[in-house]
Amino acid sequence: MFEIIILTAMSILCVNTEIAPRLLLNDGFKIPIVGLGTGTTTDEAVRDAIEAGYRHIDTSLNYKDSEKTIGKALKDLISEGKIKREELFIVSKLETSDHERSRVPIGIKQSLDNLGLKYLDQYLIHHPQSGVDVLETWRGMEDVHKQGLTKSIGVSNFDEEQIDRILANATVKPVTNQVQCNPYHNQKKLHDYLSKHNITLTAWSPLGGTFGSENLLKDSKLVSIGHKHNVTAAQVALRYQIQRNIIVIPKSLNKKYILENIDLFNFKLTDEDITEIDSLNKIQ
Repeated sequence: MFEIIILTAMSILCVNTEIAPRLLLNDGFKIPIVGLGTGTTTDEAVRDAIEAGYRHIDTSLNYKDSEKTIGKALKDLISEGKIKREELFIVSKLETSDHERSRVPIGIKQSLDNLGLKYLDQYLIHHPQSGVDVLETWRGMEDVHKQGLTKSIGVSNFDEEQIDRILANATVKPVTNQVQCNPYHNQKKLHDYLSKHNITLTAWSPLGGTFGSENLLKDSKLVSIGHKHNVTAAQVALRYQIQRNIIVIPKSLNKKYILENIDLFNFKLTDEDITEIDSLNKIQ
């Protein structure tokens, strides 16, 4: 089972206090269970997130200029003494153009250069690719892990069969699989499989987003449960995942929502709430 590590905080009022508890990964590192998703982002959004208590930031080489924006914001925050590099958990991803083993170091070094960092905390294969054997790509991931360019390695948008192939041949086990996951697509089967192998699930689009979940936050059950706990439907959707030991990376450029999306630890959903949210699942 996964272990959640609660970090001691000096004061909730301190802008540099880490808010989210950390989830223990299978390699011994600990990841904040709430992160900032950054398909697009701004300097202001990164600053707002860090000052709100976020320490986990998720990005990718393909996210336009997000890596460079994040890198500049973090450099400034570190130089201002508002955060230390070792307090952060930065995740980026390998894109399909760099899936050949010899190109994996090229991909991660480009991300590191964009971010102005010497290492990542986690590096993921963003998507499986039919043109290159996943085992070749995974060997490249193990190479950059061994070189110290990333502390942890994992995958994104992989199915059970693809992960089985890695597990049967890997020297280093994936720590997570990042997939679309929200109350309309709760990924129970995949989550159970990953848990059996001590691999975490990271949820992208945990608040619905696109792909058939656009109206998630207007769902009457989520709204009703939110009223009961004096929180929003979005906070209910995120808390639901946290209580399942699922990592969430909600995206926002709006300070109000950035603050709201990490303000999840002053209430707890009941077993009845969880059962009701489970019933919203639309994809088996």
